Amino acid sequence: MTLNRTTVLMAEYTERYVLSLVFLCLASREAVKLWGIWSGRLGIETTVFIDVTHHLILFLLGLFTGLLLLLGRPAVVPPQKLKFILVPLVTTFFTFFYYMVPMFPAPMQINLCPQEFQKSLVVAGLAFIIVGPMIALWGILYLGRSFGVFVTVRKVVMTGPYQWIRHPMYLSGVCLCTGVALANFSVAYFLLVAIHISLLLYRARLEETQLSEHSGEYREYMKRTGFIFPRFHRPAGGQMNAK
Repeated sequence: MTLNRTTVLMAEYTERYVLSLVFLCLASREAVKLWGIWSGRLGIETTVFIDVTHHLILFLLGLFTGLLLLLGRPAVVPPQKLKFILVPLVTTFFTFFYYMVPMFPAPMQINLCPQEFQKSLVVAGLAFIIVGPMIALWGILYLGRSFGVFVTVRKVVMTGPYQWIRHPMYLSGVCLCTGVALANFSVAYFLLVAIHISLLLYRARLEETQLSEHSGEYREYMKRTGFIFPRFHRPAGGQMNAK
């Protein structure tokens, strides 16, 4: 179903003003956690370095996301279908579903990893959880004012990670999900992570459909770059990004 002009305008205002405020609030929440660690009021389950690094990256990511949504340039092609709005929203805020794990049956919450390997998996998981947001921060800084939440078409982006990979933001999501699965290693988290990654991949495909329809250059670009994982090559040409 094609969206009418009123719905499109509501989506644009929601993305610019409501979602920007949400991400700025999330950034302030991370700032409070950083201050709590600095002042010694919060307990630290891992090392100080890992805890501070994690919250600092999330603070910067939330801050830049909020500011870029607020200052973003208008889309060349706005969201044309309802799923171009709903799927990105569900995918973006799917992390809140992880708080529902305590509601799962007890057997689904049990860590399935043998005791002697659990610490190693937690360390590996934390590494992915830190690397994921770092990739997202790298991608969003190069997208600049072309960043957005909904499936739209904006200005060409051809620098930074976009030389090698079409969707570094979703690679960051896959890394984060992998880290969560490794650190918890239970059926409940495996189920949520599987759904989350499926949504990320579906959202990326929706963006590619839009880009392919509006840019022959992008169709050629797809032949020489990676979808979710990078395909290294000598940079050539540009990219029109759906963000």
